[in-house]
Amino acid sequence: MPIKHYFRPFNLKETFHLLTSYSGSAKILAGGTDLLIQQALESSSETVVVSLKDIEDLRQIKKTAEGDIFIGSMTRHAEVAQSPLVNQSFPALARASNLVGSPSIRNMATIGGNICNASPSADTAPPLLAYDARAIIVSRSDERAINIEDFFTGPSTHILKTGEILKGFRLTPKPGWTAAYEKLGTRKAMEIAIVNVCVAMLIDDNRNCSGIRISLGAVGPTPIRAKKAEFILKDKRVTPELIQKCAEVAVEETNPISDIRASADYRKKMVHFVVKKMVSALARVG
Repeated sequence: MPIKHYFRPFNLKETFHLLTSYSGSAKILAGGTDLLIQQALESSSETVVVSLKDIEDLRQIKKTAEGDIFIGSMTRHAEVAQSPLVNQSFPALARASNLVGSPSIRNMATIGGNICNASPSADTAPPLLAYDARAIIVSRSDERAINIEDFFTGPSTHILKTGEILKGFRLTPKPGWTAAYEKLGTRKAMEIAIVNVCVAMLIDDNRNCSGIRISLGAVGPTPIRAKKAEFILKDKRVTPELIQKCAEVAVEETNPISDIRASADYRKKMVHFVVKKMVSALARVG
């Protein structure tokens, strides 16, 4: 494997020192389920790997003083899926983590690695978008929070600069909201999504929708919010006709590709089917 040096710092201060010392050649290692495969395909022998495995601050799920939930970037998918805090307030995110790979993958792969890999089909991206998560980014001299929508810049690219680390995510529980996540693939397990969708809604007993967020994966260069589709239902009484229109508009907001897993046309049909199905279920229509 073309790795020149391997380091396992115990804190962020030591990590930033290594990133500065090996600027340009250092790569961050989280769970390793993506990076190690990528490294095996590269010909360079100058790569320096800095592992975050021993930094406990990055591997925790906790409630903050403000009442938010912080999920560290090094938290493994199995831990996210099993967390009482996540399941109570953000069940769609717990479900997404539980659908990543196989049990052995979920015990290694991290939520931060899933997002930093920046795949358009990343399992946890749609629920993080639907739950309005903020990504916490740290450097040697600064810490900032950005909306998760602004994190992705293209296929396999993100906003992180050299010397910056994704510390984790902050999510604010929203009482009364319900959410669901669905992933479509050709197999039930060990599958990259053909389409993945998360819908979160705030709806009353009369089916009036005062809040909605629809997020889609694997249908464009990055995971996206279907904001025009959301507008169809926002502040309206949900009817079958509006749900149909919402699903149609969601399809219009996508820009999928054809690949070995599915055609662009099939992905669009699945967006329509899944959005209609999930909104109908959450709004208790039909």
